[in-house]
Amino acid sequence: MSDEAIQRVQDAEEHRRSYDGIMTASTEIGVPFTMALAVFFTSLVMANGIWLSLFAGVATYVFAHLVVKTFFSH
Repeated sequence: MSDEAIQRVQDAEEHRRSYDGIMTASTEIGVPFTMALAVFFTSLVMANGIWLSLFAGVATYVFAHLVVKTFFSH
């Protein structure tokens, strides 16, 4: 293997690690957090109170996080 081919393989591995890190952060943290915020503010607008809204947001985050972890585990 030439030096250029070795460098290409190393670049591909680095890009794959970056991709995996970004996808993990966005799916396991970003998506559930965004859904939880949406539920929290929707519940507040519906005048359900701060505590019920907070509970609904936390419950949504936990449920969405578990669903995403289950879906992406292989």
